[in-house]
Formats: sequence, C-alpha cells, structure tokens
Amino acid sequence: MKKNIISLPGIYSFLAGLARRLGPGGIRTGIPVVMILIFSACTPEEMGDSYYTFTGETVGDYISNRPESYSEFSQLLEMSGVMGLLNAYGQYTCFLPDNEAMINFYQSKGKNSLSDFSADTLKKIAYDHIIKGFIVTTEEFVDGFLPNLTMSGRFLKISFNPGEGSLEYRVNTTSRIEVKDIELHNGVVHTINKTLSPTENTLIEAIAADDKFSLFFEALMATGLDQKLAPVKDEEYSPGSLYDEWEGTFYAIGSIIHVPKERKFGFTAMMESNDTYAREGINNLEDLKDYAKQVYDQIYPRDAAVTDLKDRKNSLNRFVAYHLINKKLSAILFIEKYDNTGQYFETRGETHSIKTQDMFEYIETMCPNTLMEVRTLRTTNEYNVFNMIASGDAIRLTDDFDNDAVNGVYHEIDNILAYTPEVDRMISSKRLRMDAASFFPELTNNNIRIGHATPEYPSEMWLLPQGYVERITTSETTEFWYYNADDRFCDYQGDEVWLRGLYDFEIITPPIPAGTYEVRFGYQPTIFRGAAQLYWDGQPTGIPLDLRLYANNPKIGWVYPGIDPNDPYGYENDKMMRNRGYMKAPASFRAINPTWYSGEPARNDEAALRRILGIYTFAEAGTHTFSVKAVRSGEFMFDYLEFVPVEVLEYEDIY
Repeated sequence: MKKNIISLPGIYSFLAGLARRLGPGGIRTGIPVVMILIFSACTPEEMGDSYYTFTGETVGDYISNRPESYSEFSQLLEMSGVMGLLNAYGQYTCFLPDNEAMINFYQSKGKNSLSDFSADTLKKIAYDHIIKGFIVTTEEFVDGFLPNLTMSGRFLKISFNPGEGSLEYRVNTTSRIEVKDIELHNGVVHTINKTLSPTENTLIEAIAADDKFSLFFEALMATGLDQKLAPVKDEEYSPGSLYDEWEGTFYAIGSIIHVPKERKFGFTAMMESNDTYAREGINNLEDLKDYAKQVYDQIYPRDAAVTDLKDRKNSLNRFVAYHLINKKLSAILFIEKYDNTGQYFETRGETHSIKTQDMFEYIETMCPNTLMEVRTLRTTNEYNVFNMIASGDAIRLTDDFDNDAVNGVYHEIDNILAYTPEVDRMISSKRLRMDAASFFPELTNNNIRIGHATPEYPSEMWLLPQGYVERITTSETTEFWYYNADDRFCDYQGDEVWLRGLYDFEIITPPIPAGTYEVRFGYQPTIFRGAAQLYWDGQPTGIPLDLRLYANNPKIGWVYPGIDPNDPYGYENDKMMRNRGYMKAPASFRAINPTWYSGEPARNDEAALRRILGIYTFAEAGTHTFSVKAVRSGEFMFDYLEFVPVEVLEYEDIY
C-alpha cells in the first residue's frame, strides 16, 4: 500500500470552484495545503481485476482466443508472465505477430522454439511489442518514432507506404501492419507480419554499420569523439526510497507522480552522407579537415594552430562535435512535439502555441559553447528547419531519419552543417527564448519531457532526486519537480520546472553567444509561490521577487491590452511595466483548457509575467548561472528564460 495524494471526482468540482475564486493557477498548491487529501489507498495493481469489471475481450483474450493465428505469441506471453498484464485493468497497445512471423524469428536467431530462449530474453521479446499505459491507434501515428516507449524502453518507428488502394503502415521499417486498430476492452491491437526486434547496437555501432556515412564516421573516430557517445546508462543511479514513497501516487489536480527509475544517456548525430560531401568537393578526411579549418578558423582564429585532432579546440574536432547533441532527439522531438502540446482527451489537436507565429528551439551541441537553432516555418508548414540564415539557406533532414540505436539516434541532413560566421550572427542577433526543460538533457533522454497525458491524468509530475540533473545544484531543503505539458497551464510549451520548500538552487544555462543582452525570467504567479531573491552569475538582480503578486497588482501595473481607449494595443502600459522591471507574457502561447487561465494569448492573462533580471554584457560565448534563494518558503515556478540583444529591444514584437 502506498501513500497517495488522491484526486476524487467530487474534489475536482470543489477545486475548480476554489480556483476561480483564488485566481488562475490557484489550486496548484504545495503538497501540504489543506485542500489535498492524504490517506492510504491501494493502487490499481494491488486491487487486481476487481478494480474494473471486464465486459468484453481484453488484449490478452484476443490473442489467446485465436490459437490458429497467434498461439506462438500467446505462449510467449504465458512463458514470460506478461499475459496476466494484458488481461488486467489498464491501457495497452500491442503489435501482434502471427505464428509464421514468430517461427521465422526463431530461425533467424538459430533457435527452434521459444524454449530455446532464456527467461529474460522472452520477457524482452514480449515487451518489444507492447506499449503500456496508452492506446495508440493509426490516427496517432507519425512518420518516424512514436512518442510512447515500448515496455522494453524503445521507440517504434512508423513509416507510411502507398499500398494498393490504401495506405500501408510499417513498423521499424520491415514489419507490415496487416490488420490495424482492433479495438478491445483494455487497448488496441495491430497485427504485423514480422516480429519486432529493435537493434542492440550503440549509436557508434549503428553509424559504423552504415556505409552511407563512412567519411563522417572516419572523422568521428579520428577526433576521439566516439568516446563521448559511448555511455548508455548510469549504473550507479538509484532512486532510493523516493521511488517507493512517491511512484504512482496522485496529485490533487489530476496528475500522477513519477520518480525516474533509471538514468539513461542519449545522443543524436546529424550527418552528411558521402554523396553530400562529394557534391562539395570533399572526398576524404584531408578534404574534410581543410573544410573545417576554413570555417572554424574564422570563428576561433586564436586556435588556428591547434593540429591535434583530439583537442576540443581543433577545427575538425569542432566540426564533428557540432553535429552531435547529448540528447536522443527523434525528428518529432527537435521542436514539433513542443509545438503541438495539446494532449488532454477533450482538447487533443489544439496547441499551446499560437500558429500564426514561428516557434524556435535552441539546442546546445557538443561543440563547446555553441547553439543550433531549429525552427518552424509557418509559411510552408515545415518543422525541423535548422540554422536558417538571412539568405534563407538552412539545413533540413532528408527522408533518412530516425535511425535507432540503444543510446541514440542518427539522421541524414541535406547540406553541410557548420557553425559559420553567418550562423553565429543569426543566433546572436535575435531574441533567444529557452524553455526551462530544454536546459536539462536528462528530461529528454529518460522520456520525461515528452509528456503522456491521459483522460485520467491530464499531466505527469516528476520528482527528480538530487544529482539526477547535472545542470542544477539544490540544497537539502529543495524539492525539484517537473510538470509535463498540461492543457490547463498558461505556460510556454505547456510545461514547467517547479521547485518547492525552502529552496536554494543554482542552474547552469546553455551557452549564450557573446554580446549585450537583456535577460528575462518567465513565470506564473499564484498565492502559494512565496518570494525569492534571484541572482545572475552570482549577483543579485534587484530586490526579491514576490511570486504571489498577479500582474494587475499595483506594484506591477498590468492592464488588459485594449481596455484603455488611449492605449488600444497596451504599448504605453508595456512601457510603464518595464519601468517597474516587469513585462507582459508573450502573445505566442496560451492555455488550451481555460480551467484556470483565460485561454487567450498569455499577453492578455494577468497570471503570466516576465521579470527583467537586467542588462548584461557577455565578453565571450559561454554558460551562465541563474540562482534562486527563497526568502519566504513556498513554490518556485520556472517557465523560460529570454536573452534579447539590446539592439533588438527597440523593434521587438509582442510575441
């Protein structure tokens, strides 16, 4: 039995009404607040089948009731102990291979039957075919990795092929879906003609096996950067007692609480093919070294004499490293997933982002102190447009993307990727808005950032143990939480980092190019937030910030845009707020579900604010520290940071 922070239907109406009285965000309280009921309760797993009365075939029933087609997979489920799961309460998606597919699989492994496999292998084979917790129909398929992991912790790659008179779906390239969307009592089944067997190669092994990228691989090995891509999992990590205490418990606003069970590493390689290099006259490693030197000596002239390829200041080393990211980013996770965060059952298809404006994500590469920009192009309905410069030139993925590995993924790109002077000028001359979750690779690599809302749980809430995330240092009195995107939140990208207690923490930012910037902090106030002193690079940024004050408080002075006939767009009010160190939130996002917020653009919501931290000059590209100390215990909500070159301030838009 676990201690659960439970949410009952009757409580929801009470909380919703209270929220309206308290103001937007009002019921997102700290755990000790009286409106949360704490008592011992049984989890669905502990209650067993009695938790729900089955009235039709379960996924397990469907498989076992058709031995003429699925007796082999049924036997696999029985031998591995997984059949009981598929007959139980919950939601499951099963990619179901027929008997012929299973027998072909045995033969491909040099086996005769299931009895020739170890118990651990049997369970892994079963888990490779099942997504637990989610019903994924073909309507939700994307070209590339599905966002929901299998029970073995792997992504499934979907591809669409024109069939005879209808669309053909393939899973992991070679398995064809024969019958789709078989709806059952506790899930959905898609039958397939070939057993799924995800690669066990690491990212380095996967790239080495693909002759298409042999020149890039040669450079990767020559620079020694292959060693940076070697880690798979932190074998020393243990969630300890936090997991037993919190995993699977419930938070009063309908969120389920998780504690990460593992700490995995992940990497992405974006690579040019040999043919792309040849098109530019690059045919061997010496040619590639010459190209890299030509580019990177312009950016780093003082390092032009560094000839050791394994030195991180060497031009070829920098060239290769700029193609590498310490996050496992499938095509949908560069930006598309965060642009399309509407996921609650009654608002699916709607989004936090307002689609009249382009969205940007800034990704730290493994080339020291460099960023890569990925953006949308609304005019062409494109995602994954990388490093678009003033001329309109950009890098894009080819159709050879989402190539899986145990600890990463690789993609082919259509042109040569480099941190050129043009790219440096582009990134350093525009507003950089960075979602808090983008700071932390661990959230991506452990399937935390994506979010998996369900009708029962509109969001997930993760409690992250101390030391789990490298870029943040917290005191013993600080709890570090992360909320997945929730349709009810008026947050940029829908999610938020959330710290609680008598907090005292320091975050290392991604690298920012050299220049003079106005730095801003985006947040949502509630009456439960408390107050905090903010620091930039160790220096206090004015007086403490009272996070309980809504924007319409006289100390801030927000006025709803357009309500004053003499200030129809709210620009004069903007100036007044800036004089007090505040700004309205951007007009580029909103709450999808107006339970607590208006549903209008965040600029029009009194519970969304930016605090101006100050103007700072960065002599060279590099990381910085954002530190926070509570002066009054409570919650601290961190949504995003903005870095705005001072020359942009005069003509900056409201988005």
